[in-house]
Amino acid sequence: MAQNFTSFLGSLESYYKMIAVLLGMVYVIITSTNLVADEVDSGSMAYTLSTPVKRSSVVITKMIYMIGSVILMFVIQAGVGIGAAELFQHCVSDTVVTDDVKDAADALNRKESYVRDHLYVIKEDENALKAGADAREMDVESYALYLDKAMLRKSYKAAAKELTEEREDLYEDDDDMDDDEIEITWQELEEDPSLILTSDDALKEGAAYMDMTPTEYKAFIREKAAETETEELETETVTTGTAGRQAAAEEEEEADLELAFKTAMEAAAKALGTDTVTLADNMLWMKDQEAMEAAVKVSGLSEEVLNGMINESLATSALNEDYSVEFDMETYAWLNIGCCLLILAFSGIGFFASCLFNRTKNAMAVGGGLPFAFFVISIIVEMSENLENLKYITLTTLFDTQEILALGDFGVGLGVLAGLAAVLYAAGCVIFTKKDLPL
Repeated sequence: MAQNFTSFLGSLESYYKMIAVLLGMVYVIITSTNLVADEVDSGSMAYTLSTPVKRSSVVITKMIYMIGSVILMFVIQAGVGIGAAELFQHCVSDTVVTDDVKDAADALNRKESYVRDHLYVIKEDENALKAGADAREMDVESYALYLDKAMLRKSYKAAAKELTEEREDLYEDDDDMDDDEIEITWQELEEDPSLILTSDDALKEGAAYMDMTPTEYKAFIREKAAETETEELETETVTTGTAGRQAAAEEEEEADLELAFKTAMEAAAKALGTDTVTLADNMLWMKDQEAMEAAVKVSGLSEEVLNGMINESLATSALNEDYSVEFDMETYAWLNIGCCLLILAFSGIGFFASCLFNRTKNAMAVGGGLPFAFFVISIIVEMSENLENLKYITLTTLFDTQEILALGDFGVGLGVLAGLAAVLYAAGCVIFTKKDLPL
């Protein structure tokens, strides 16, 4: 299943929202509610306390075991998740070796890891280029364009990492700067390549992926920055005057081009005896001579223009496939921490009930009944929007997976869960050390 994931975090959300909560809840209900009350109920607590061991030592030891076992459970779960993400998709270390790189490496008789980090060696060898294109189910022309885009993105990633490390050193003693403000992402460099020009080390790191010297890469980035700046100026130009009319004309021309390409796809699909949805997933089919002739005739676009648009579509699609598996370590960590705190709060209820009651059945009724009721209510809320107000009477809503995935406002809810767990465990210890026991 993990091999087919397009988003690890998106796919795991339902697991952490339902299955992880249910499994953790079953464990803590059985364990925490029996931890103290069972020994009191069975009489074995009398033997324990007949020794020089203090009550406080007994209950604190049980509390440490309960908390430690829950934390260990989620440490194991988190480790398995990270291992699966890396094993099947390599999206943790970002060291995935795609099929085209494997085949190109065979053609070049070089290590796959080397070819992955030096994609330009594929372009320099006809056999490797053909092997890579076949593996991607692309033609050589569109595959070469994909390699250019992939090399550029890798160079941006390397430069972004270097810039971030430099900023971390610069703001090391500045407590007012958050990690998000310090970090430079490759997306930011894609929008504003000129940021790379501020660092010689970033230029050096980025140049390595483009088979350029730092000086050549610097000139290349300047050109990219100039192109980006021109596009921004055109976008910001007011809609009055000659410049405005020119920008409007360009937008209209672009819209007409997109419409013409859509018409071309419809004509090509008809010529091939298929539909546009299937053709969109197999864009290379449009280069079939019969399909191309039909597309040129109906759309009015030249074969050269259509080929360029097809190549761009194929290259962009291939590039998106490389980075389709989302895995953000911070988000994943908060999913585990949040679920762990929810289960700790449930275990706190069970532990408190176990310390409060002398009978196991009473401890189970309260310590197991409340968490189970909270879980059932959360399922009911998910099933019906009319019962949404019920979320205010269940602890499970404090663990908001959607807010965590968006890295939004989830801190208060997790803080309440942590505080509730601490209060319940502390109250349980105090009650047990002070109450009368049927010994």
